[in-house]
Amino acid sequence: MSSTPPPGGMPRSKPEGPRRVRNGIRLRRKEDAGPRPWPASAWSERLDVERDEVLLAEAKECGRTGQTAKFEIGNGFVEATVQGVEPRPHTVRIEFPSLNDTAWTRVLQYAAEGAIYAAKLLAGEFPEIVAEPFESAGHPLIPAPEEIQRTCTCGETERCWHELLACLVLLERLEDFPEFTLEMRGRNAERFRNHLQEARMLSTQGVSQAHTNPDIVRLASPVGSIESRIGEFWRPGFALAEARTAPLPEHVPQALLRRLGPSPLEGRFPITGLLASIYDTIAEDAARSISSALSTPLEDDPEVDDPDT
Repeated sequence: MSSTPPPGGMPRSKPEGPRRVRNGIRLRRKEDAGPRPWPASAWSERLDVERDEVLLAEAKECGRTGQTAKFEIGNGFVEATVQGVEPRPHTVRIEFPSLNDTAWTRVLQYAAEGAIYAAKLLAGEFPEIVAEPFESAGHPLIPAPEEIQRTCTCGETERCWHELLACLVLLERLEDFPEFTLEMRGRNAERFRNHLQEARMLSTQGVSQAHTNPDIVRLASPVGSIESRIGEFWRPGFALAEARTAPLPEHVPQALLRRLGPSPLEGRFPITGLLASIYDTIAEDAARSISSALSTPLEDDPEVDDPDT
């Protein structure tokens, strides 16, 4: 008579390695790739990635098989979902303080003093020199090691390979998109560029304060389409006698400049904004001239024959 298996059947043994993740995030960096560029290199030092060689080797091996199921970079945190040998994946969270609005304003003040920062950022570059105004403002772009908190739901009291793998994925993201460092500290890169450009213009002796690029605007009451006004083509629209006092049709100011967009020419201030200011000045002068002309009564032209004679 065969023996009866214990209730619940035989316990399942744990798999020898981590459970496979479908479409997981894989590490792509080669072993002989050389030093990491900034700011990934600075974050690597802050996160102390190279401290444990054995743990680092395990994290790299699991990273190449795509054990990271999800990865997110946000304001003051990095979060990753890493699959280990257990059925449920582990959540790794790396947290650090973000900069508040007051800190960002102070950083912009320092950054606006040097043309090099705006020139690099507006050109799509993100070199290490970008960190200088943050240091000068007393708010370093990359937090200190003691400001970084790391947790993992695996329950390990010491450092685990799940957390180290999340760090490696972060470093690869920063190599591809170094501007993520700004978002990690609380400011979108595009928003920071725009604010820096405004601060830079205001700091150039006030010359460019009035020369901001015209934005696309929407009219309060949109002008009708051409098709809707075909029937009025041969009509003056108002009595000829009222031509001098009739209101001007509604239009988009600086329509051509808005259609062309920002000028590619470099200078102390945007040439598009300068042209917009000139157009506004001309329009104001024209309005004053029209107002002056309206206040002067028309004189009869002696050369025009009286139609009744």
